[in-house]
Amino acid sequence: MFSHLLTSLLATLVIELSVALLFNIKDIKDLSRIFFINCVTNLSINAIVYNLQESFSFYIVFFLIVPILEIVVFLVEGFYFKRLNYDKLNSFLLSLILNGCSYGVGLIYTLIVM
Repeated sequence: MFSHLLTSLLATLVIELSVALLFNIKDIKDLSRIFFINCVTNLSINAIVYNLQESFSFYIVFFLIVPILEIVVFLVEGFYFKRLNYDKLNSFLLSLILNGCSYGVGLIYTLIVM
């Protein structure tokens, strides 16, 4: 489980911080905030999913529960991103873009490996 959590977290951090840099977010404080909130939300969501996989089928977890959890993460991060000094995008739009990119890559990876 630990290696899966670490791999997922590292992939999310690389993707979301790279996309943040593409959107010209360069302030180290802002990048640190994105890093921190992703550590919290990614580890939380993956721990929940890991525990639910024992009780539910893969399809229920991956296609029903994970999207619901991702919506919660989008909202939490959107509220948190209001603290960023980034004024080019609304904090919720930024959250949607960053999470959409990392979730999309994860979805494609899972569908290919599945």
